[in-house]
Amino acid sequence: MNRRDAVQRVAFLMGGALSAPTMIAMLEGCKSNTATEAATSFGFSTDYKSLVSEIAEIIIPKTSTPGAKDAGVGPFIEMMLKDCYSAAQQEHVIKGLDALEEASKKANGGKKFLESTPAQQTALLKSFEAMSNEEAKKNEEAKIVDAETGLTKDTKGKKEAPPTPFFKIIKELTLLGYFTSEVGATQSLAYLAVPGKYEGCVKMTPGQKAWALS
Repeated sequence: MNRRDAVQRVAFLMGGALSAPTMIAMLEGCKSNTATEAATSFGFSTDYKSLVSEIAEIIIPKTSTPGAKDAGVGPFIEMMLKDCYSAAQQEHVIKGLDALEEASKKANGGKKFLESTPAQQTALLKSFEAMSNEEAKKNEEAKIVDAETGLTKDTKGKKEAPPTPFFKIIKELTLLGYFTSEVGATQSLAYLAVPGKYEGCVKMTPGQKAWALS
């Protein structure tokens, strides 16, 4: 699967919209040397590695098909953030994880996210998804485009757009990591290793898996 195929698949799964960092990460695939050097120190703590893996597993749980943990989505998210995202976006994600832990302690009697019940974890993630959607809406409303340069500016005239909401990035990278992994493509999707002729319109039967892009 090439990068543009992956972008198209994740865009479809996200309802057609991808954040700018994910688009840039997939289409460019790497940072400039300066940006790379500035971000080499990024990495999740041991606790946050487990936290991110659990969030991904809640988004794509193991059922009759493998879940996000089986596909190694947690390490994939960390790798993508380190190799393909700006330092500002990395910091925004860490702050999002901090906020999630604090919200869990406040809502669940001092329990961290991983110490909470599955129902409590799901409720927290749903609330963070709602907040992310609202944050994304406000960010979009604040953006204007410079007619001369074509650069996106916020209402204060800054040339750098606001960071993409924490949960949106995590969800996008979870879907991207899972459906481009071997287990995701071959067990959760209908995979054809050696496709035959191109058929523009193929009928799907009820319950049939979506096709993987090979």
